[in-house]
Amino acid sequence: MNTENKEKKYAEGASVAEEAGGDAAEKEMTAEESRTAVGGSSADGADGQAGGAADEPDAAEGGELKTAAPKRKRGWIWNIVLIVIIALGLWSLFGISGEITGEGGGMTFGEAMSNINLPGALLLVAVVLGVMIVDSLKFCIVNKAVINRVRPGVAIKTSFLGKFYDGITPFSTGGQPMQIYYMTTKGVSGADSSAIVLIRYFGSIFGFTALGAIFMILGVSLGYIDNVEVGKTLLMVCGWVGLSVNLILPVFIAFFVFMPKLAHKLTGWFIGLGAKLRIVKHKYRVMKKALKVVDDFTKSFKIIVKRPVLLILFLVCCFAENFLTFSVPYFVMNALSCELDGMFFMIMSLNVFATFGVSFIPTPGNSGVVEGMGVLAFNVAAGAALAWSVFFWRFSVYYIYIFIGIIMTVVDLIIKNIRSKKSVEYEKSGDSRN
Repeated sequence: MNTENKEKKYAEGASVAEEAGGDAAEKEMTAEESRTAVGGSSADGADGQAGGAADEPDAAEGGELKTAAPKRKRGWIWNIVLIVIIALGLWSLFGISGEITGEGGGMTFGEAMSNINLPGALLLVAVVLGVMIVDSLKFCIVNKAVINRVRPGVAIKTSFLGKFYDGITPFSTGGQPMQIYYMTTKGVSGADSSAIVLIRYFGSIFGFTALGAIFMILGVSLGYIDNVEVGKTLLMVCGWVGLSVNLILPVFIAFFVFMPKLAHKLTGWFIGLGAKLRIVKHKYRVMKKALKVVDDFTKSFKIIVKRPVLLILFLVCCFAENFLTFSVPYFVMNALSCELDGMFFMIMSLNVFATFGVSFIPTPGNSGVVEGMGVLAFNVAAGAALAWSVFFWRFSVYYIYIFIGIIMTVVDLIIKNIRSKKSVEYEKSGDSRN
């Protein structure tokens, strides 16, 4: 999860929402003000379009135009690159694992399958499903806060679409724009969908960095990291660098909320310094974009702050999702019958170091690098099942969302084709009657 590049993505996502919101978005109004400007709440507009209009891409809520679908130029090239990166990641996974466990020291696929215990496997499935359910709940809660409707079906698909497009794009830049677009096709205004997605992202990054910092501090203070025999320094250095990078956006936004004048001055100074060093080409344009990103986040988050019960539930879900995600490697090893007495928090801590240690890698899903870091981190507990532990961990937190996204895409295409054929047949039958 690369925060610096996320800033660029969210500025673009906000501009997409502005185009969809017409004059209301151009004036940089909050979601609540936008709803008033177009006449009534978005909940009322969505109710009125619960029928066929909600599925039409050019339908609009409150008279607004729908957000245009984010275009991916040369998508087939990115697909090939993604396949190559994943293949390299798997190759490095088994290669590094073989070096660590020694020739013949690792399990074959058949041995790994025979080592799986049913209770452990069911527990792993429950944890993975828990991550999916909690992320969908976050959207349900934010939907309630912004548009005063839960809309669980839209929330679930929005969640999976985000994870799918994040997983197949460099720097995870594809998820949020696609979520905004999808929500507008379901009768949610551009301003509201942008607010929902931004609130969910900020809560997620806050839970991710806060929980990550806690487990990294525990990993060092309790000596968990000292159990790593190979790659300890690499895990520590990359982990702390990754945490620092991911803290930039939350700290940046908090700084603007509590000390806005000082934050503006410091932002101008840093961007000016970048311009002098020729790192920043267009000083004022970059400054405007940075302030716009912060303004979008602060305005959006103020919406849910006004609903304290929903805010608390939302933050609980943010921490719960990340806690469950960080715990997946433990349950994978448990399912593979590894000896893990008293290692729950140690494995979680090492997973945090590995996850943050590759969070600034630009490849989709950090593939090609995260597998190697996982091998270094989990060698402490996985033993002969090391390679398969890392593989099933990656499957549970990454590959599964790629498969789900592909299935969703295929199903949507089939449904679209069926509806198109029915529409053509209906028109023909009408012409014949006339």
